[in-house]
Amino acid sequence: MSATVIAGRYELGERLGYGGMSTVHLAVDRRLERQVAVKLLAEHLADDSQFVSRFRREALSAARLVHPNIVQVFDFGLDETSGRHYIVMEYIHGRSGAEILREETRLGVGDALELVDGACRGLAHAHRMGVVHRDVKPGNIMRSDDGAVKLADFGIAKAMVGQTSQITQAGSVLGTAAYLAPEQASGAEVGPPADLYGLGVVTYQLLAGRLPYDASSLTELALMQQREYPIRLDEVAPEVPGALALAVEKALALAPEDRYASAEEMRGALHDGARGIAPAGGDATAATAMLAGDEQSAATRAVPSSQRSARRLQPTPAPGAVAPAQYAPIPEIPPSRRDAPPQRGGTGRILAVVLIAGVLAAALAFAIANGQGGSSVKLSPVDGETTSDIVEQMNGLIDDNTQ
Repeated sequence: MSATVIAGRYELGERLGYGGMSTVHLAVDRRLERQVAVKLLAEHLADDSQFVSRFRREALSAARLVHPNIVQVFDFGLDETSGRHYIVMEYIHGRSGAEILREETRLGVGDALELVDGACRGLAHAHRMGVVHRDVKPGNIMRSDDGAVKLADFGIAKAMVGQTSQITQAGSVLGTAAYLAPEQASGAEVGPPADLYGLGVVTYQLLAGRLPYDASSLTELALMQQREYPIRLDEVAPEVPGALALAVEKALALAPEDRYASAEEMRGALHDGARGIAPAGGDATAATAMLAGDEQSAATRAVPSSQRSARRLQPTPAPGAVAPAQYAPIPEIPPSRRDAPPQRGGTGRILAVVLIAGVLAAALAFAIANGQGGSSVKLSPVDGETTSDIVEQMNGLIDDNTQ
């Protein structure tokens, strides 16, 4: 049986993976004599002229992305013989994040951040080039046998917008939908924050061994996103530092503007969180505790477990309303302290009074010893509101005993 050849040069080999939209094969590029990965899109897509146009545009954008953390796109087109659209990509000898999760269930902090770090770097480059991934999920994060981490399938999700919506509307969460940002699930135009949300879901899953929302359909997922916050990572996986849990939680914010400003910012926040440093804008209690040296528990104490549970039950705010705060408020100053006038220079005033009193007492003793020895000493209480009052009374006491 002869081998299947695509576009007259790509000899297909074993199947590496498949899904509802495509099948990926290991192949040999006969012209350049190298291994490549060939993605064959589903046959029915060739009949959709809008898809063909979007696919060509987005594949061109993806092919321009050349970065160590991005799977390179070498070629794409339509195979006239089979009528199949194809994408030829760099072949990564290793495992995807999805395969890693299937085999290991969840990862330690170091291993998880190694994967996420590479994904952040790849996203940062793509976003600078004006390309949004739109389908960040474990299956699109590759780790080669030599440890390199690369993101695959850039831009292809946008070409498949129509087909993806038909699948997700059917009711079940089929992989991709679980990583969609709320604005993406609602059909709105998306930007880089949607990729950061998807990567936040991936990070949560790598560390917890489960998704942040346990939904059975896209509709249920959308409702859960609107009504509640995910269980904090350090509650699901106690070995995760509290500050890292806060950093992941920021990536999962409902509103795009509440997430990180860039993939680089998210990358830095996650690494800081692993070291016990809470993300910027966190609760003051956490920052204060870390200054005291208690890094591990500082961010965890910022939101007590009871408050975290309660905040997940808060109703969704009305449109235009301010969402409830996600972190515990800074404690107010007690009324007795808040209303009291400021005590400026209190310590200095006391020291001055003590010094002056000491000097005047010594002068009084000297004056009495050299004055009228037979006379009785006249004493009276010294009391004053100010330093000048006390000095004046002490001078009067000396005069009375030396006349």
